[in-house]
Amino acid sequence: MKTLICELLGVELPLLAFSHCRDVVAAVTNAGGFGVLGASSHTPQQLERELTWIDERVGGKPYGADLVIPEKYEGKGARLTREQLAERVPAGHHAFVDALLDAHGVDTSGRDQWPGSSVCPPTTSARSCSTSPCATRSS
Repeated sequence: MKTLICELLGVELPLLAFSHCRDVVAAVTNAGGFGVLGASSHTPQQLERELTWIDERVGGKPYGADLVIPEKYEGKGARLTREQLAERVPAGHHAFVDALLDAHGVDTSGRDQWPGSSVCPPTTSARSCSTSPCATRSS
């Protein structure tokens, strides 16, 4: 399936997958999509290790790395739960999300039962952000 996005990114399928897990990035890339590694909190050394690992498995196919947060930020290295992270989000940000969901008719019934952020699905609650299998895997 060739679309403009396929041509722009040099991929076979209009499939973009953003993941913190290098395995997912490599799998999507090898399947013909465009995998993007969420690497915003990686140190330069961690990023190099992850990108090398992906490079060795994708055969030169294009993929991306998401680097939206600077190397230095408050709380770096802290093992925070979703609830603790949600407490750090300014009330104005929550109000913006609420207004956006309301404006587009998104059903948010029951979301007050979702631990953590007002937009986190129930399946991701109460886990430390650093406990996923991909986040703890060594190279």
